[in-house]
Amino acid sequence: MPPFATIEDAIALGKHLRDCLQRATQSEDLHQKKTLLTFAILGAGRTGVELAATLADLLPDWYASLDGEITDIRVVIIQRGKEILKSDSDRLRQTAQDALQKRAVLVEIMLETAVIAVRPNIIVIKRNDQIEEITAATIIWTTGIVTNPLIDTLSIPEGGRDQQGRLKLTDTLELIDFPEVFAGGDCAVMEHPLPLTAQVAYQQGAAIAHNLQALSEGRSPIAAEIEMRGTLMKLGLNESVAELFDRYEVQGELGHLIRQAAYIELLPTLARNFKGTLEWISDELFQRCAGV
Repeated sequence: MPPFATIEDAIALGKHLRDCLQRATQSEDLHQKKTLLTFAILGAGRTGVELAATLADLLPDWYASLDGEITDIRVVIIQRGKEILKSDSDRLRQTAQDALQKRAVLVEIMLETAVIAVRPNIIVIKRNDQIEEITAATIIWTTGIVTNPLIDTLSIPEGGRDQQGRLKLTDTLELIDFPEVFAGGDCAVMEHPLPLTAQVAYQQGAAIAHNLQALSEGRSPIAAEIEMRGTLMKLGLNESVAELFDRYEVQGELGHLIRQAAYIELLPTLARNFKGTLEWISDELFQRCAGV
């Protein structure tokens, strides 16, 4: 069961997907073919939903180029809870759910389904008090957050971690038992927990840098102010949703352009911003025109 957390994971997954499709076109065993063309994603958080939507557009395109029948492809999300995107707004949840049903291949969503075991090419699940098995050559784990092993080695007094092992912080992002020691991102938690997203970690990093400079100049650190700017989600190859400041929602291709522009803006240097902008314009506009 491959993880999906790094660039290397994504590259390895891409190779695996192409291999499954290629083998499916060559297989005369119907059960094996069905297994090769079933793609299961465990977890319906943002990563799982984005991945499912992308695969549901991408895999049919790849398989059609191999003269495969795209209706044979099955993409399924397995979620223990009662809904997808449990930490997001109802509006965003509904938008994502609608988008999953409009992909080149419909995404099957299995809610209130517990994963009992994962074996080679088999997922054992429990739903409606019944034990079932799903055969899939591709099983991707996208749920659950585990802190870096380094965090586990730290000598933190009892009460200095939450139930997930994350470091508890003050409002200045200092460890509660160690003033002038700062932390942020997925390995830490404040009194009022924030979403485990890049925009939070990005702002925490800036706040930590400010407070480190303040300490070096003999000033006291100040409370971090994290502003939730909204949510950006990819919902297919050329479709995204942008929920801006939790008030306004922009969908479809315009949402996709907003998402792309936001990520370009976060690149660390002007030179990389310029290079990234050129590459993005080339990908989004020139290649699209070439396909007309």
